[in-house]
Amino acid sequence: MPRRRSVLGLPLSRVVVAAALLGLVAFSGSLLFLILRQPEPTFAFPAPPEDAPTVSGRLVVPVTLDTLHLPDESERLTRRHWLRFRPPRERWTAEDVERFWIDPGMIGAEYLSETNRRLIEEMLKDVP
Repeated sequence: MPRRRSVLGLPLSRVVVAAALLGLVAFSGSLLFLILRQPEPTFAFPAPPEDAPTVSGRLVVPVTLDTLHLPDESERLTRRHWLRFRPPRERWTAEDVERFWIDPGMIGAEYLSETNRRLIEEMLKDVP
């Protein structure tokens, strides 16, 4: 007679059915939550009062926690509003590469120390 498999004393078929039902309930609950949740309010700056004091010609509006707006960093990265400082190149010359190339064998404390020392000396050479 074949031996029946069990998990924690329960037949394996019941455990599989219970796991499937639990997964279905969790999925449908998550879906229901996403459908029924309130939309996030859009951000709008409050209008300054008519008699608001000015500094250098600008209106001074008191800043409260409600007026702070933190940008969404993931949205900033996906918008790609960066500007190129040069046109892209298909091929690089040895002189172009030499400007940015760091030999992987030279990376280490000695290289960083020497590079930092040279950069500091260049920055401070005009200081009296």
